[in-house]
Amino acid sequence: MDPPSPWKTPNEVMQLHKLKKRKKALQDRMSQPTNAVTEESSHKPVDLDFSRILNGDKRKNPFSKTNLEQNKKAKLEETTELDQSNDKTLFALLKLPAKIVEKPPLDVDSEKLATFSNLLQKYTADHAVETYIADKKYKHLTIDWALKTKIRLMSAKPFPWTTKLKASEEASGITGFVRCLDTASSSTLDTSPRARFHQTCLYWQHPHLPWLTMFPRAAGKVAATSFMASNEEVKKALLTEWTESFRSLFQLLRALHCPYFYVCANAFTCVFRAAGLCGTPEPVAYIAPTTRGFRHALRQEDVEFTMPLRPDNKKKLNTSDEERARNSSFDSCYDTMDDARTDRNCSGDEEDPDEFLSQMGLETDEIKRINNAQARLSHNVETSVDSAAESLVLVRGADAQALFNLLLNCKSLVSPSGPFGGVPPTLLAPTAFHGGTLQSLKVRENVIHSDSKKYYSIELRGPVLPTAVHALFDVLKSSSCAHVSATFAHHAPTLAFTWAARKLAEDETSKENEPNNFAKAFNKENLSDCGISEEMLQLFCSSDSSVLKSLDSVKYNSEDDTYSW
Repeated sequence: MDPPSPWKTPNEVMQLHKLKKRKKALQDRMSQPTNAVTEESSHKPVDLDFSRILNGDKRKNPFSKTNLEQNKKAKLEETTELDQSNDKTLFALLKLPAKIVEKPPLDVDSEKLATFSNLLQKYTADHAVETYIADKKYKHLTIDWALKTKIRLMSAKPFPWTTKLKASEEASGITGFVRCLDTASSSTLDTSPRARFHQTCLYWQHPHLPWLTMFPRAAGKVAATSFMASNEEVKKALLTEWTESFRSLFQLLRALHCPYFYVCANAFTCVFRAAGLCGTPEPVAYIAPTTRGFRHALRQEDVEFTMPLRPDNKKKLNTSDEERARNSSFDSCYDTMDDARTDRNCSGDEEDPDEFLSQMGLETDEIKRINNAQARLSHNVETSVDSAAESLVLVRGADAQALFNLLLNCKSLVSPSGPFGGVPPTLLAPTAFHGGTLQSLKVRENVIHSDSKKYYSIELRGPVLPTAVHALFDVLKSSSCAHVSATFAHHAPTLAFTWAARKLAEDETSKENEPNNFAKAFNKENLSDCGISEEMLQLFCSSDSSVLKSLDSVKYNSEDDTYSW
């Protein structure tokens, strides 16, 4: 039999350690007298009253919420007393007067807590909402060119259109929208709030594929449409119909029978505006976001454009570009430079920089290195704003026609694969056009209870056009809702449309004092057949830049007929 090993395992060491600890505790206990009690326990009487048990009283649950709060309060008071006792001892040791500074109680403003109740009241029509919304009130609603994906209306009173539509109300709403009629002043149509509300929920769309969500285009939420991407006949038929619809919309816009329309592609969104809107005497188009490749395609087609949201420090590449930027606001050939060929075209009769450098004695390799470095700098500056709001492109006048031709013949607009493989961009408009499908926003009603109060909510989902927002609030004016608040969810790429439109309006306002400037005198009259009511048209044709603003939330007060945002 082998002798026991002198080495011990960690478990054996810990067992010895615990055994020694127990022996020491037992010795300390045996050394103390049996009647030794603490000063605190000697003065504490023993509770021998069993009446509580005999009377059937229940024992207090130490884990209940009330007892836990009381225990926490007691521990806090005990800790405070201990801290004050320690402070007194410290002052005594330092021979200083005992002066204990009591900490002020922590005041918590419950109204500022991010609770559901407070956040709900922030967007409701209750009078407390005044503390969250600016005091400044307006008599009109601002114009926001950003597409909305959702609107939520909330009111302390029920909405007059929360019940199911009758046949006459649905028919009147559709008739009024298709014929661009003012249902409120019509004598033959149903003028009830439900009929007018249904009219505001309608819009025109192409193409319409029931199994696909055409707006917004979220690639991660839709299954791949492989049968369309691989079927050439289906792709050709869709593209042919889309071409006719796009051409029809643009012709209506040029004839001032359509105020605006949107082109929602996979990579960007474009809005075409008719001449006269926002005081601009010519057609205007905004595209956002864009990439360097797309802007290069515009230059190749001689489509002149500006980038009004682009920072000035990203427009210049070298000294010659800075000089050109002072005289022109166009991008690249108009603002920046892509390659030596573009630079020579922009410079005109200027001397070739390579020839100038060679005359200075630089070798060919050194000149090539300088050109490569400048090309990299140009590429970095050009792509620094890609897919951002600053990449917005503004096209106006005759170049809007050139942009239309480019988009009409651009094969890259249709993705060859993926969820939207073979599907052309989505066209959205407030007026009828060839191939357009009449669609309606999805409406959902809710009742929310908060702080013993009831709030009524209506949620609209889908592409909400700018004129639809104004038409919706026109219906609210004639309803019995005294206080209504609305919150909006935007299609993110289109937020830049309003910012760029505001800058353009400011530029147009500065030209009003120029001689022979009569272009804006007949804007409203020229657009009288575009499908917008006269009151709304008065606002949309205004050249005042202050009426253009992005809206996140709006409150309407019927008592003084004002808006706050």
